[in-house]
Amino acid sequence: MSGITIVCYGDSITYGYCAEYGKDYVSLFKNKVKEDFPKAPITIKNRGENGETSRDGLKRLDAHILSYKTDMVIMLFGSNDSAYNIWQHVGLEEFSYNYDMMLSVMLKSGIKTVLITPPPVIEDEEYPFIENDVLNKYCELIRKKAEVNALPLIDMNKAFSENGNLKSLLQWDGVHISTEGYQLFFDTVYKTVKPLIEEMLKAMQP
Repeated sequence: MSGITIVCYGDSITYGYCAEYGKDYVSLFKNKVKEDFPKAPITIKNRGENGETSRDGLKRLDAHILSYKTDMVIMLFGSNDSAYNIWQHVGLEEFSYNYDMMLSVMLKSGIKTVLITPPPVIEDEEYPFIENDVLNKYCELIRKKAEVNALPLIDMNKAFSENGNLKSLLQWDGVHISTEGYQLFFDTVYKTVKPLIEEMLKAMQP
């Protein structure tokens, strides 16, 4: 049986910025996959980069996705794109273009692609660069792209918003994810991704 490579692709939320060791969503994902599929040759790579936008994601697509024999990508961009600071902000039109280009390359390469909407933020003085009204426009664009391309969508923005205790899910800056938040993040991801892994393993059987 050949192996399956899954790449978690995105910004600092994927990377696990300031997360408790082993408690970011990718680490939780790796551990759960080992537990549920102990004999399956599954490799999970964390290719989140702090501070990155869709512009950066497009630039490093070859190095971090295509250079591997990648079977699945779980992609999360949008938080930094929506930020007001000039060194990060990517307007909706460019964001849409960058996103489409990444999707085009991955889908043409036969990579199963899963999209995630960025979680909401707490708007305060600690990190005044992102507003939910703006961020929601990026989330809606991601939802539409998932629908148009018939791709699995993990609506993390909705999951966090409906939790009812957003403050406990985020760190002090109101943007990055807390330990409790990463547990919800992982649980939400795994509901969608586990059946996809099962399908891929079944397809590999002789």
